[in-house]
Amino acid sequence: MTRFVIRRAGGAVAALVASTFVVFMITFALPGDPARAIAGHRRVPESTLVAIRQKYGLDDPLVVQFVGWFGRLLRGDLGESFVARRPVSDMLWDALPVTFTLVVLTILIEVAGSLMLGAATARRSGGVVDHGVLVASTLALSVPLFVVGSVGQTWLGVRLRWLPVAGTADGLSSYLLPALTLALPGIAVATRLVRSESIRHLDAPHTRTARGKGLSERAIMRRHVRRNSLVPFVSFIGLDIGALLGGAIVVERVFNLPGVGGAIADAVRQRDNVLIIGFTLVIVAAYLIVDLVVDLVLLKLDPRIESAS
Repeated sequence: MTRFVIRRAGGAVAALVASTFVVFMITFALPGDPARAIAGHRRVPESTLVAIRQKYGLDDPLVVQFVGWFGRLLRGDLGESFVARRPVSDMLWDALPVTFTLVVLTILIEVAGSLMLGAATARRSGGVVDHGVLVASTLALSVPLFVVGSVGQTWLGVRLRWLPVAGTADGLSSYLLPALTLALPGIAVATRLVRSESIRHLDAPHTRTARGKGLSERAIMRRHVRRNSLVPFVSFIGLDIGALLGGAIVVERVFNLPGVGGAIADAVRQRDNVLIIGFTLVIVAAYLIVDLVVDLVLLKLDPRIESAS
């Protein structure tokens, strides 16, 4: 167990350093001049731009800039935003609670919805409910998030007035519609996964044996089907965290949420490289931590994973 954790943690640290290097290089290789972003995109003399580049080391080779930035990162310094002129760490602490609340609520909706729908369709495989859920899941995967969000705002927010449509002024209820929008593709995939795994285990030899011993269908689902179906389901949820963090950029823009995703979208538009890199680093680190936790949960559910890895 300890060796497994150390090996996984070491791999996560290596992946974090490598991904940070790639993001840094790609960000600073984007078209445009970061010096103009620092100058506020105003018309300034070329001498001013030269002075800005010298002050921030923007004339140095990218590798040299990365080494300097990474050295400051090891001291806990994420740098200063080119545009806002605030420490990136302060801006991160302002935006992180919004994205954290959105992602956690999305995961709860996704887990509850997919487990309920997956189990229901598995027990009624081939019926009207099964076909209806499969058609709905296909449609959910086909429609872009910004379209789903816009339709939800129009119907659930403006016309029916059930949920807030933008901002965070209404507390937790402000996150319900964005979370439902973000959870929809995950529910569609996870429902199919739970359904197929449940059907497979419902007809497995150990399940037929339990049924022959007189166990009720509810007890069989709880003891033999649901637990055995959790391993691939937990794996999917862990992988889906990355998709949720990426989708949060779109959803936060649609619903005007002041989170990490919205800040990254603004930073890309304004060419605020330091903010892009700092926020992206936190997203990658969060995903790697979640991935490690998922590995430990899977190891608890199926100890054979350790020997196979």
